[in-house]
Order: sequence, then structure tokens, then C-alpha cells
Amino acid sequence: MKIGIFTLHSNTNFGGGLQQIALFEILKSMGHEPQVVCVQNDVSQSVFRRILGVLSSYSFLGAIRELKSRYLQKKTLRVCNWDLYKRCDAFNYGNLNYTPKFGMTELPKYCKLYDAIIVGSDQVWTDVYSAVNPFFCDGVGDFKGLRIAYAACSAHDRIPFYNRKHIRLSLNKFNAISVRDTTTAHLVESVKCRKPAIVADPTLLYDFEKYIKPVNIVEPYIFAYVLGDKPVEWHAKNIEHIRKTVGNIQVIVLTSELNENYPWADRILTGELAVDWMNLLRNSQFVYTNSFHAVLFSLKFHKEFVAYYGDLVRSSRIVGLKNQFELNDRIVKEPIKANLFRKIYFEKLDEKISILKTNSVKWLSHSLNKYQDKL
Repeated sequence: MKIGIFTLHSNTNFGGGLQQIALFEILKSMGHEPQVVCVQNDVSQSVFRRILGVLSSYSFLGAIRELKSRYLQKKTLRVCNWDLYKRCDAFNYGNLNYTPKFGMTELPKYCKLYDAIIVGSDQVWTDVYSAVNPFFCDGVGDFKGLRIAYAACSAHDRIPFYNRKHIRLSLNKFNAISVRDTTTAHLVESVKCRKPAIVADPTLLYDFEKYIKPVNIVEPYIFAYVLGDKPVEWHAKNIEHIRKTVGNIQVIVLTSELNENYPWADRILTGELAVDWMNLLRNSQFVYTNSFHAVLFSLKFHKEFVAYYGDLVRSSRIVGLKNQFELNDRIVKEPIKANLFRKIYFEKLDEKISILKTNSVKWLSHSLNKYQDKL
């Protein structure tokens, strides 16, 4: 089948870039013809609608924190790494089957090319505020093919009251729905849709063998990939705690921004692609992060790590991993309190991941084959 992949195709989101590679390659291995659909949601969205959505999607205190973070808290102006954007585009168009970038008015035309649409993975359903969202298959016109969600994810477990009917109608048009965590499962069920399957992120399904390469760093290092606005001093104390376990080795930070401040790091790398990010993590001695995909790749490559959570947008998926794989010692609020001398039992985790992977591939294959005859 010809399959359009609706996903977050942000150039410099390393985890997002790797999950789209994985889903693309898995679908190819099943004999399909996938294409990443680079639709830009250019429909203007009301700020009032988003604020109202935040107030009804979080608890009261959570909503106040989120609104303060978004609209009131002073933030450092980000300097975009345009050279990296261009290199990412070149990689994606060179290694994957990408459509040109286009707006919502052209989406029906592109959908006519496909027998099926797969939405996912990653945080495709975090935007539950907008009146139009292609990740809920809004704007696909009279598309008659399969609609499947694979490992879709959201930071929310509920939908704003004003958007519930719209999203319920959209989800009910899907032939099959799977999600990445229990938070997103609750979101789907909150609008009275059928209970979705919980499946593995695509990066756990694919071995990335053709993308694995050695890195040009000989000395051991701590790989740090952190997102958000934690204080510099807080990170420095955590790194000092990690060094008590691994020794006084260098810290290498990878970021896509040109003006990020990491005084606690020895080296800052700003020009790497998603596959470079993966190889740097794979070659490291230890991983320090608050990234969902950095945790998954640490498990995949048997890397000792500590991950932290705190902010509302990221905490649900990180806590989901903590509960799913029983990583109470390694996914924490305060890394400085983590017992890093107790090693991770990767063999036991491998068994869990293997079962999850097998079931997830079966679900995806079955969902595509089950409804193919109806086309």
C-alpha cells in the first residue's frame, strides 16, 4: 500500500527525527510504500482558545504554571541554527521519501495519493486546542483510505470542553488507534472512544543498523541532552553526582540552538543530525537527560543513565516510561538523590522490550492487513 505518514517532521527534534526514520523503515520492510507528509498547519489559531484550552486541560495549579511558563516567564531568545536546518532537510529528502512542504489547502490533493494514512508517532496529539489539526486527520477532504494511529502521544489526559465533540468525531473515523502511553490512552477514552492499544515507540522496533557509525571521540564522556529551563547550578550538582559513579570524565552536550548556556559542560555540539545524536549517545559512558527518546535509546544500547522530570509537557511521557519499565531508581525528580551505584538490569528490560516489540509489530501489521480488503 501507499502510506502517508503524518508526524512531527521538525528538522532538529532528534527523537522526532529518529522515530520517523524507524516508522518509515518498518513500513518499507512490510512491503509498503511510505511517504512522510510535510503538511504545515498554517490555519491561524486563537490565543484565547489556547489559553482556555490550557485552563481546561490541566489541574488549576498546573494550568497556572503552564500559562506562566508560556506567556509570562522571561526566556532567552533562541538563535536558530539555520545551517543545521538545511542539513537536516538534505538528510530527510536524501534518505526518506518526503513530500514538499505545503499548507492545509493542498492536503486533500496529497491524500489522494495514499491508500492509508498513519498518524504518529511522538507528540502528535499534544495540540488538543486547535480547531484544525492534521494529526486528527482534519483537512484530508474526502479521503476514503485507512486511518491508523500508531503510537500517537499527548502531554494531556483530557481535551478542552470546547473541542471534545470535534476530536471525538475525528477519532471515530480512524480504523485503528494505538498510543504510546497511558496518558494518551486516557485522553482517547475521555471522549468516549474505544480503548486504544498501547504499543512501542517506533524507535524500539527498528535496529538502525545502517545508520550506526563510530564517533570521532576517543576519551570516555557523559552524554547530556536536556530540554527546558532548569537552573545552571542544579545541572552542575547533578553532573557532580554522576561523576562520583563514572569518574571525572568530560561532559558533552548536544543542542540544536546556537545560544544555549551550558557552563557545566566541557563541550557543546551544535551541528549534529538526529543519527549523529544517536551515535553520540551509543558511544557514551553515561547519559544525563530529560528526553523520552534519550531514555529509550539508553535502554536500547544498554547505557547507564539518569533521567529527570518536572515540567508538565514532558513529565507524562517520562513518568510513563518509569512505570512501564520499573525504572524508579533512574527516572526521578532529583537526580542528585538517585542511587547510581546500583546497575541497571538490562537483561530483564530486554525481555520486556522484546515482548512489547513483537506485540507492536503484530498490531501494526494486523491493522494494515485487516482493513486492506475494504479499500
